[in-house]
Amino acid sequence: MEEFNIDSILSNIVDLHETNWTPITKIPIVLKEIEKVKTEMKTFLNNNDFDISAVLKESNELCVESQQLIKEMKTCKQEIEEVTMDEILTSIESHDLITKELESVNFAYKIVSDIVNCGKYVKEFEERKKDQSYSRAVDFVYDLLTYVDNTSEGLNHLEIYSNAKVTGQLILEGLMHELLIKWHKMIKCDMLKDVTNRTVATINVGLSESLCSIDILNALDRCKKLEEKVAELAQFILKEMLIPLMHHLCVTESNSDEKLSIVGVFIDQKPNYKPTYEEVISNIRLFFHYISEKLNFEFKRSVTIISLIGQQICEEFCEMIIKNVFIHTVPNNITDLQSYNLVTSVIQEFQVYLRSIYFLPENGPSLLSYMDNIDFLFADKSSQYFLETARGIMVKDLSISMSIGVEKIPNNNRQMKMTNNDDVAEAFSILDKTIPQSLFYFPRCMISKTTQELLDLVYGLMEQAVQCTDVVCRKLYNTSRLIFELYDAVVPYHHENFLLTIPQYVALFHNNCLYLAHNLQTLGDKWVNLMEGRQVNYAINFVDLVQKMRELGYKYLTMQMQQQRKQILDNIRTSDLNCMVGKDALGENAEAAVRQCLRQLQLLKNVWIGVFPANVFTRLMATLVNMFMDELIHRVCTVEDIPVEMATQLTDMYNLVVLKVPQLFHKTEDVEKHVKPWPKFKEIIFVLGASLRDLDSHWNDGSGPLALYFSTEELRSLIKALFQNTQYRANFLLKIK
Repeated sequence: MEEFNIDSILSNIVDLHETNWTPITKIPIVLKEIEKVKTEMKTFLNNNDFDISAVLKESNELCVESQQLIKEMKTCKQEIEEVTMDEILTSIESHDLITKELESVNFAYKIVSDIVNCGKYVKEFEERKKDQSYSRAVDFVYDLLTYVDNTSEGLNHLEIYSNAKVTGQLILEGLMHELLIKWHKMIKCDMLKDVTNRTVATINVGLSESLCSIDILNALDRCKKLEEKVAELAQFILKEMLIPLMHHLCVTESNSDEKLSIVGVFIDQKPNYKPTYEEVISNIRLFFHYISEKLNFEFKRSVTIISLIGQQICEEFCEMIIKNVFIHTVPNNITDLQSYNLVTSVIQEFQVYLRSIYFLPENGPSLLSYMDNIDFLFADKSSQYFLETARGIMVKDLSISMSIGVEKIPNNNRQMKMTNNDDVAEAFSILDKTIPQSLFYFPRCMISKTTQELLDLVYGLMEQAVQCTDVVCRKLYNTSRLIFELYDAVVPYHHENFLLTIPQYVALFHNNCLYLAHNLQTLGDKWVNLMEGRQVNYAINFVDLVQKMRELGYKYLTMQMQQQRKQILDNIRTSDLNCMVGKDALGENAEAAVRQCLRQLQLLKNVWIGVFPANVFTRLMATLVNMFMDELIHRVCTVEDIPVEMATQLTDMYNLVVLKVPQLFHKTEDVEKHVKPWPKFKEIIFVLGASLRDLDSHWNDGSGPLALYFSTEELRSLIKALFQNTQYRANFLLKIK
């Protein structure tokens, strides 16, 4: 039977958009539809397989039965509410009472149980301690303390709780104290002095692989005390044994038996003694061999006392031995560096040994870590070596001298080398005119042997630098510059007293400075030539040091010249030559002063000639002689009255000067060439012994020698001082205009 959709049927009967319909018109249509549905329903029921009347009857019976059940349920509910609920309430009250009683019993049971368990832990501890099973005893003590901290709620309000806690702490402290006593019996460190006053660091080791020793170590470990005691032992070994083995003359000895081993390091602190790296490695290896016999056993899985010591000090040990021993093995020259693998192989073998006894962890620090910076270390070591060597040379005696330079500059015409090429010949011609050939030659003179030794050191440094890596090369280049700057600082300071008092020292020092400056002019080019084919990102040049080195030599030579000048002037100015007014004759000190000045100049000649280059010596001597003669001329020309006897004395003294001064030079004719007041000085002698007529002839109406070397004021003053006021003198003075 099809389902009927009422809405669809109504929409077919009544059009919603129709506005003029009435119910009367639609009722017949609705009734018709109802009848149609009834007919269909009857047809459906007639054709259905079910007995509709039987179904309806069964439904009625079920309805009656349901009503009966509802009635029974209401009766049951009423009975429960009236009878059973009273019984349930009574049971609940009994249950709450029983529960409270059980909780009270359980509370008491837990307290008693906790007390019993605490007693068991104490008993177990005492039994293990009696059996000397210290590790198990420690476990029971810690179990007791842990159990006390986690007991039932009520126990902590009882006095027995605090007593149990205090008892546990006391037991633990007593056990720790006993274990520490056992440790100190097994391992004892001490510092002594032997009969030869050597320091002796000893370790008495009574440890072994026995169960007793292992049990004590495990007990200390569980007490958190083993790490502390091992740290103390490790620091003693490092500071009192290993570090002295790196710095001093030491002997390592051992005295062992089955129960005890005594390892001692005898330290002889000799001044200025530094053991070699082989001695250090040998002594340390022997020390570890002795102590590993007693300490290199496992007291728990993969853990030994040696490994614990290593964990404490291996990094510091590696750092110290690298810093104090292995870095000093880095060579200071390229030849030794090329064979340095012999040293590193010994260190590598030593490292393998330390790892084999578990002092160094497999992934721990390396004794060869410094090799990562070998270029920098080699550069620093080389630089330090060259600077120290250079300073040692600089403080040597400067007076030990040698001859250097050329007497004459070779007359080699540079443009003759390329006669076939006009452009090249012209270039050489311009070079000859602009750059003197003397620039490349040093004049013959004396220098200190130490100066040549210093230059040889610098050239050796240069040859080594060009064979090294760029890092080392640059460092050594800077070192070479530092050597010359060090010369400026060290030599004047160290030899100051000699440079201020000994003329020969000054002469040699002056020559040394100029010789170094001469070599500095071309040192940079020589360095670059040796590095041909290599590219560098820095300038190689020493020219900026040339003037500085020259000025250093000039400075002390100037100071010496000023000192010599002062001595000459002081000799003259402290004699009667300084004040000739009002005297008929000069005292003996006047001639003595002149002779002293000549003697001083002669001594300078003796120590300077052959030391300075010939032209330098001539200029220096000429400078002092010029000053000396100018002073003597000035003394005569400024006096107002010169008696006859004084004039005679002056003539004799000045003739002595004329006799001695030419002997101060290489050649006697040098005096006329380089001593400017020489002709005037001889004219002074002539004036002092001449008559007015002789002076008149020498004046020769202003064209004679007197007019050439004297000003009119000087000549008029001399005549007035030497001759009495006569008509002839007056007439002669009128001629001098």
